[in-house]
Amino acid sequence: MSINIIPPTQPITVNAIKVYFYGDPGMYKTTLGMTANKALIIDADKGAYRTGVNRRADVVVAECWNDIVNISPDDLEPYQTVVFDTIGRVLDLIKSHLANDSKNTKGDGTLKLNVQGVANNMFSTFVNRIISTGRDVVFIAHATEDKNDNLTLIRPDLGGKNRQEIYRLCDAMAYLCLETNKKGVQERVLKFQSQEGYHSKDAGGLGNVPVPDLRESQHSNFLGGLIESVKTTLNTMTPEQQEAQKLKLEWEQWNKSCSEAKFPSDFNTLMSELNQEHPYFKSMWDCMKHYAYQLNLTYNKQKSKWFEMEVVSNITDQQRDELQTFISERGLDVKTVCEHFGIDALTQIDASKLDAVKQDIEVLAKEVNAA
Repeated sequence: MSINIIPPTQPITVNAIKVYFYGDPGMYKTTLGMTANKALIIDADKGAYRTGVNRRADVVVAECWNDIVNISPDDLEPYQTVVFDTIGRVLDLIKSHLANDSKNTKGDGTLKLNVQGVANNMFSTFVNRIISTGRDVVFIAHATEDKNDNLTLIRPDLGGKNRQEIYRLCDAMAYLCLETNKKGVQERVLKFQSQEGYHSKDAGGLGNVPVPDLRESQHSNFLGGLIESVKTTLNTMTPEQQEAQKLKLEWEQWNKSCSEAKFPSDFNTLMSELNQEHPYFKSMWDCMKHYAYQLNLTYNKQKSKWFEMEVVSNITDQQRDELQTFISERGLDVKTVCEHFGIDALTQIDASKLDAVKQDIEVLAKEVNAA
């Protein structure tokens, strides 16, 4: 039997996608999810009852992870879209399931760090199983607000690793919020378009989409229509165009995530997502360093982690001058050495560690000269 080889100039048919939206309470998130095509709501948040007369879809009330993972292809037969409401609560159910095994927990009962990754993998595997059947998937999340200097940041209410993983999984992502339109009237808007202050992903070129009154019967398939629009757009793009767009969106999200990071743990979470094979790897690494240095963090190359810089006593100007000569004699420049240690200037070096720093510079010089 011959295989179906698709050349780079020919589009790859996209039959199912993953859409992600998040918003504050009272934004009718569940009602919006029910306007997907032939939707099945996995109600992990136990809030579907609040839709009242607006409930237009079948619901599975998930008390535990087994209520979700045991859903079979036969169970899904009548449906075209599976809606996770909310994604944060679904991940909590997976973690609770894993915590039932004492091998997965620490002494205080919390999950071991490596098991957190297992939870994400379990969820990704289940989602991919649904996608493989040709069904669309919708993720719903609550929004959370962070303050960073004078900027208010709106994000899905998920932990760092979970947030990055779900962003990676989805094809389109929007912030559902209230905005005042040109007529001075407040309306709900799905903001897919990239903008400072919130997270989004617009693979389908939807931009910012006003949400109509979902109580009206003519809008009962509103989300389903948006999903079909994204698929239509993707199906007109060649694989090369899809890949170029994917890389562009990943770069935009990376830049945004680095600019919003506030603690070493935020950067270390991002580090786990940084792939050296990514075409934008150098730019992504430089971007991370830029924002980490602004927070006075330092990168430990041996541990591959960011830390807060702890300086007991900086080197003097005389020691700096002597170190500059030491660096020059070994065929290096100050910029290279500063980047190696994750500092902006040699005067940030701890005087008590000067000898160790010189030894490290010797090693660095051998590596650079050998290259």
